[in-house]
Amino acid sequence: MATAKFDTLAAANELQAAGIAEAHAEAIVSTVGRAMTGLLTESRFEAAMDEMRAEFRGANSRFEATVSEANTRLEATINELRGDMKQGLAQQTAALQVLRHEMEAGLAKQLATMARYNAEIYRYLWVQGGSIIVILTSLYMLAESLARA
Repeated sequence: MATAKFDTLAAANELQAAGIAEAHAEAIVSTVGRAMTGLLTESRFEAAMDEMRAEFRGANSRFEATVSEANTRLEATINELRGDMKQGLAQQTAALQVLRHEMEAGLAKQLATMARYNAEIYRYLWVQGGSIIVILTSLYMLAESLARA
């Protein structure tokens, strides 16, 4: 951008040549000159851009610091949760081991009880089988003695 240059003497002379009184022409030129001091120039634009870039870099640095801090807290929380999960898993594993031992003990008792019942059933079958043999033998002897008589 080019810097705005305003020749106040030439402008006042032009206004006077157009028929405006000298005091009025100088007032108009003065007003226009003051208005032009607020115009955007290349140097003002670059200064404003530099200021905005500096603000952006500062905001970006603060943002990166905030993100870094949040990441650190998040990692700490994740590590804490992992520890809690490992501890919980160890407790659950221990509880399952206790339950497994209790189930194995219960199964062993049931197997022992079944073995006792099996032994009693076999003993009962032997007694019944022996009784049947005695009865059949007795009937055979009775039938033979009746057949001889």
